[in-house]
Amino acid sequence: MLEMLRSWWRPKQVPDDPAALIASLPLFHGLDSASLSALVDGLEWQTLPGGHVLFRQGDEADALYVVLSGLLGAYKGDAEGERQIGLIDAGETVGEMALLSGQPRVATVRALRDTELVKLSRAVFDRLAQRHPRATLHVAKLAVQRLESAMSEDEGRTPRSLALLALHPELPLRVLAEDLMHSLQRFGPVILIDAARGQSLNASALSQLEKAQRFVLYLGDSDAPAWLERCRRQADVLVMLADSERQPPADLAVPRRGRVQRRWLLLRHRGAINPGAVATWGAPLAIDHHHHWRQHEDLQRLARELAGQSAGLVLSGGGARGFAHIGVIRALREAGLQIDRVGGTSIGALMAAGLAQEWSNEDLHERMHKAFVRSNPINDYTLPMIALTRGRKASKMLREFYGDGAIEDLPIPFYCVSSNLTSGAAVVHRHGGLWHSLRASVAIPGLLPPVFDRGQVLVDGGVINNLPLDVMRGQIRGPVIGIDIAGEHALDAQVDETWSPGAFTMWRQRWLGQAQRPGIARILLRAGMVNSAATAAANLAASDLVLKPPVNEVDLLDWSQFQRAVDIGYEYTRERLAKMPMD
Repeated sequence: MLEMLRSWWRPKQVPDDPAALIASLPLFHGLDSASLSALVDGLEWQTLPGGHVLFRQGDEADALYVVLSGLLGAYKGDAEGERQIGLIDAGETVGEMALLSGQPRVATVRALRDTELVKLSRAVFDRLAQRHPRATLHVAKLAVQRLESAMSEDEGRTPRSLALLALHPELPLRVLAEDLMHSLQRFGPVILIDAARGQSLNASALSQLEKAQRFVLYLGDSDAPAWLERCRRQADVLVMLADSERQPPADLAVPRRGRVQRRWLLLRHRGAINPGAVATWGAPLAIDHHHHWRQHEDLQRLARELAGQSAGLVLSGGGARGFAHIGVIRALREAGLQIDRVGGTSIGALMAAGLAQEWSNEDLHERMHKAFVRSNPINDYTLPMIALTRGRKASKMLREFYGDGAIEDLPIPFYCVSSNLTSGAAVVHRHGGLWHSLRASVAIPGLLPPVFDRGQVLVDGGVINNLPLDVMRGQIRGPVIGIDIAGEHALDAQVDETWSPGAFTMWRQRWLGQAQRPGIARILLRAGMVNSAATAAANLAASDLVLKPPVNEVDLLDWSQFQRAVDIGYEYTRERLAKMPMD
């Protein structure tokens, strides 16, 4: 164990003027020369490589540390795992509160970069306290202030340093790096560091570069193993480039730097997306995210996600009112919105899946018209032992329009929501068969049969979460837009009764336009949505903009109002956007 520790815990060369360096650190501002001299004599100068632990939660507090360069992360752990609670940047201290209180460490601290530190042991600290009590009080006050201001939760921090790694030597890694650099420049200054330049830079120099740049791209070079390893240590995110047409080698292994470093797979495609490539490469790499690279626009989407500027669009369920989504989408596209992630429930999931497959406005309009107006997918009625319809037409339509591909193979990241009647919880479908997941999301209880999947009973997502904005907010930091077409009034009746008359009487009243009542299909559809109204209202806080086209007059199951709903959505969105302030 001692030899293992020695392999990464390295002494740092003492600077030429350590007293001046110590005096320049915020923690020690105001200390007199005697106090500084006492400190310098007892300090240890050390380097901690990226990914390694400085100390663990529960350890004895034997020292405090000052970060000279690099970056540390603090993590709290429990039975459910670790979560980041703070960052410690250059000039800040870590470990002082436990040292002052004498209690064990309250968090685990890891290096997020190659980090240079100064260690102040308990023995040196105690001597300082005896000889210069006022100086120690000054240190304690500053430590408390730093703790209050800097040790705040920051799990959603956007990355600053990216390591670009090629999983095959012949892949165009430099082309990727230069294109991505240009795509990122709209969000701030970017620098690309390759082996030729980076090998001459020490940790302090890299730290200064990161402070001066919004992004630092480290170009991993397989011909320079030491530099490649350093790139991995320095990065917040490993962007791993793979060829979608190749199989991973049997010995594929990309070291993970603790639990704090994200791993993004970038799959290179020559034309159309190669089905199954994400599943093939994602499992052995244990990836956190994946992206498809076919053209420049795909790297622009990747750049927006890295910068925390991805735009997410979430579409609600609402039966025939969902055709308004088509008009809203058209208006948003005409306004120049770049949609980076999509999600939805029920008919909103169908529209969102079309966006994820990069359907044009015309394709979306034509396919939805064909699916619902020219061929009603929910009129294959049967003896209602499970539902009013067999669900065969709906399944056939979904498979025809969306194919047999997997969600993870879509060009634009997508999710849909269904409701699990077995567990009583919402299910978010991010992986697996696309049409099968959509079938679960549209399974209106009583109208369409549930999807029975591995012992679970899945029905329409609108039962629990009809506008899943919260799911999108958990995925991105950029703007989240919701389209809510559920409406305020979905059903009404023109009679007051507690029992139904005979079938002939109801038929005659309907024929004469008297005593109108909602039919069983409409009642079932509305019943499947009403329970999630409170959830949808609570989710509004997760959005930056919610569009609510005025579709109250569109009947939930009247497919013939297709074009009317489309036009309502389009005109409403154009007018809403025209009234919004322009940045």
